[in-house]
Amino acid sequence: MLPNGITGAASTAGDVSTTSVIEVDFPPETIPEGLLFAGFAVTLVLVVWLLWRDASRLRAIQRAWLLFLRVAALAGLLVIALNPHQRTQKESFRASQVVLLVDTSTSMQQPASDPAEADFAGSVSARPQEPRWEAVKRLLAESPLIDRLREQHVVDVATFDSDLLTGLLRLPKKDPADSEKTGVPGVQSPDGRSSSDPSPEVSSQEASARGPSPDWDALLEPTGLATRLGDSVDKLLAESRSQTLASVVVVSDGANNVGRDVRAANRRAQRDGVPLFAIGVGGTKPPVNLQLARLIVPTDVQLGDAFEITALLQSTGLHNWLAAQNRSGLSLSVELLRRDPDTGEPVVVESQDVTLGDDGTPLEVTFSQTPAAPTEIEYSVRVRPPAGFFESRDDDNVVSRTVNVFDRPMKVLIIAGGPMRDYRFAKNVLHRHQSMEVDVWLQSGTPGISQDAHELLFKFPESREELFAYDVLIAFDIDWLRIPAEQREWLAEWIANEGGGLVLVAGDIYTPQLASADGEFETIHRLYPVVLEPVRPQFDRKDRWNQPFPVEFTPEGEAAAFLRIAEDAEASRLAWEQFPGVYRSYPTNGEKSGATVYARFGDPLSRTDAGAPALLASQRYGQGITVYLGSPEIWRLRSLDEEYTERFWINLTRMASEGRSKRGLQRAMVILDGQDYGVGQTVPIRARVLTSSFEPLETTTISVDVYDPRGRPLVPAPVLRQDQNRPAEFIGDFRVTTPGRYRLELPVPDSSETVSGEVTVTLPKLEMESLQQDVAQLQALAEETGGTYLTIDEAPSKLPDLLPNRGQTFVLDQQVIEIWDRQWVLYLLAGLLSLEWFSRKLMKLA
Repeated sequence: MLPNGITGAASTAGDVSTTSVIEVDFPPETIPEGLLFAGFAVTLVLVVWLLWRDASRLRAIQRAWLLFLRVAALAGLLVIALNPHQRTQKESFRASQVVLLVDTSTSMQQPASDPAEADFAGSVSARPQEPRWEAVKRLLAESPLIDRLREQHVVDVATFDSDLLTGLLRLPKKDPADSEKTGVPGVQSPDGRSSSDPSPEVSSQEASARGPSPDWDALLEPTGLATRLGDSVDKLLAESRSQTLASVVVVSDGANNVGRDVRAANRRAQRDGVPLFAIGVGGTKPPVNLQLARLIVPTDVQLGDAFEITALLQSTGLHNWLAAQNRSGLSLSVELLRRDPDTGEPVVVESQDVTLGDDGTPLEVTFSQTPAAPTEIEYSVRVRPPAGFFESRDDDNVVSRTVNVFDRPMKVLIIAGGPMRDYRFAKNVLHRHQSMEVDVWLQSGTPGISQDAHELLFKFPESREELFAYDVLIAFDIDWLRIPAEQREWLAEWIANEGGGLVLVAGDIYTPQLASADGEFETIHRLYPVVLEPVRPQFDRKDRWNQPFPVEFTPEGEAAAFLRIAEDAEASRLAWEQFPGVYRSYPTNGEKSGATVYARFGDPLSRTDAGAPALLASQRYGQGITVYLGSPEIWRLRSLDEEYTERFWINLTRMASEGRSKRGLQRAMVILDGQDYGVGQTVPIRARVLTSSFEPLETTTISVDVYDPRGRPLVPAPVLRQDQNRPAEFIGDFRVTTPGRYRLELPVPDSSETVSGEVTVTLPKLEMESLQQDVAQLQALAEETGGTYLTIDEAPSKLPDLLPNRGQTFVLDQQVIEIWDRQWVLYLLAGLLSLEWFSRKLMKLA
């Protein structure tokens, strides 16, 4: 039996017939039975001979009478031995069966064929191509395929995408009489016209014979998020036990992006003797498509701070289009839209005309924005292809993200061992910036000095609350001995658990002492993303600092947005190329695991076994970030342009503060592993919640309010349970089922405020990984099973003739009546024997 309603093709009641025949058990089927009949024949001859000999003195009529009685008795025994019986049977015919297994995954929305050359011609506008699923619908609904199959088979229709779905539609075998009347395709009609010939109208008689038309749109609409080709065919075969199954015909583009490959299904089909046929749908060349592959947007921005929205644009199948129009690139428009808070409609705020090159070459498009008010802003980036350009899908031409704009200033603590130049310039730049609130502790200073700062300190913050109020700490070659051990532990906790940012600038005085120190500063050493090397004697020789060496950026540094010190990426690259470099950088002996090195010092004599010293590096430390700057000479950028120095320190400080996404609300934080998820995935949530005194909550569970894309809360709300290893953190998850943006809100204890998070849920991209038909996959499915691969155009004419007819006649019921088993037969035999005995008495032979 096939799963979920696809069973053997049982016939109707009109196919049942009753037959009645009389049978005997002859000829014998076994050797003993043959010997029995042979012995009976010998006995018959012997008995007749003896009787004839004994009655030799009697008259002929008497001898004939006795012989008749004896032979009649033996004949009765022979009849019993032959076992005559009447067999009455009810029989039915089970028609051959074909299962059409149709792909309904979303890849079937792609074009059904390769683009025609005319579609690429410069003088001809591109035309929308027929989707694959509509080509399949046309094959099943309009071509003669189904009618020709129904001449010999019952046709069952099943579908598959991420799973097998059966029992959807059964089309019974056609009655031959109806075929003659209505002109089924391929059958000659009474007027002599082949039914496969075109006809201006379909007669009402023919329509009635075909029955109600199936709802092919509902059956074949592609909605599946993945394609489990191999597993679906294997499952169908595994659950099929019908001897009348003539074939499984798979209609698909060959995609198989989850589950096992098709070899398991192929082996099972060979073992069970079921031919597999594959009908390929879709072009064999990648369809033309533009895609916004990635959108890079900060989730949280300080009011007044400029930020960048970067979109990565890619294409597939563009080469043929460009070649046909003799172009080297495609000119298109990329728009930045912002949702209007009053109308709710997106409004174009900026547009750029760009040129996209050959396939696979990503194009970076950057927009700069400066928020004017604290609010939540939804930005979208949209690609507009030129007129006459048609692509296979346009749902990936728009990507949206939400940016939270805060008006709370970033709190920065700057500590310096002495008034070095980089300290002075960085302090002034950050202090003048309207989005930053800068406190300063100059360790070499004494009460009464004057410094440009929000607050001038003369010691390290004395409580955890005071320290945890800061977002970033910038340390310019500081004396760590002036910070007590307990407060150094607070610093590590602030970074790891509160998302604080630490910038460590190396210098000539206290950094060598720290590098040479023993385990007393182990906590501080862990915060460095690099391994500091004790200063070698030649490092103190001032005569070596007589020339600058260039900054050698790594690939990570070239791509880092915070190192853009000019208006755009190209201007920034030129500025760094013009920068002569720095004279010295503190020696390092490699970087720690997980650290990112952005730049190295270019002096060849400073190299160690670990390579050139790291000039700029960072690492994630728990929830926060630590940054290492190996030279206190960034002020030299001012020789090119003062703005370069300002951009460097502002961008570096912002980068270090990424762990403090919602400044001023550090007592509660929603931590998400990522922002993008697929439909059906589970989103893990980690929340850090503290009391007003920055202590862990006493409760073991908290709840988070989650709102789906339509603004409706999830019921029940996800419950987060306390992490046994981190008492201040709670963990849980929830499942996303609808594309769009989900919003999470977490109340801050002892406060009326809330912190929020957001995830964007999209349809999985499995179906878009390979957009052309996988012919090799479909051929591998069918090979050596008795089936073959056919294109969708070949199927109507070739497939019906290739399928075997496995219809069978089977017995519904039967009765066997033994004719000899009657009382009168016994009386007859007894009478014959008694009459013979009585006759022999009268003839004096007894």
